[in-house]
Amino acid sequence: MPLLHGDTDLTSKEWAIAALLFQGQTNAQIAVETKTPEPLIEDHLRRIFQKTGCWNRTEVALWYLKIGVAEERRFRDRREANSETSDERRKASRRLPPELSARALEEHEVNLDE
Repeated sequence: MPLLHGDTDLTSKEWAIAALLFQGQTNAQIAVETKTPEPLIEDHLRRIFQKTGCWNRTEVALWYLKIGVAEERRFRDRREANSETSDERRKASRRLPPELSARALEEHEVNLDE
């Protein structure tokens, strides 16, 4: 596997661990934050190393900075519900696509030389 190849097929828990690792947290701190036993954190780290092609924690942090921040799907974010969500929003149909903005249909000049 090439180094830092950008495989983003991480699970939500692996994304959370990569984010916490990027913040410089230890395995023990990550275990507390994700409510996961420390030996399982080590297993997750091995899978993260394998999927990303990284050799150590520093390379995972660099990979996360380069690739992960934009595509992150944090475990914690998916589980936390917003307590201020209105009943109307909860009952709204989620199958309708969002409305396009006025600028979405405008033609834009693309410069591929940059």
